[in-house]
Amino acid sequence: MFVGLGVILLVVGGVLAFAVRESVEAVDLVMVGWILIAGGALSLLIGAIQGLGWMSIRSTKSRSERVVSDDGRHVVEETRTD
Repeated sequence: MFVGLGVILLVVGGVLAFAVRESVEAVDLVMVGWILIAGGALSLLIGAIQGLGWMSIRSTKSRSERVVSDDGRHVVEETRTD
């Protein structure tokens, strides 16, 4: 989600900062463009940090334990994910 938002903010900010030559009274469109570019870069950074966090979550460890009763009739298997 943050990556898509970051790309959109970068594109819109780039258009406002570099391509729009019109002026609006009391609004500096170039500055608004640079603010959107900064917000897009921050959003991409947050998305990258979240992506790294999700990659570390996927590397979980599992451990299986098998217990057999003394008479050999009952087997209990237990799997734990850490």
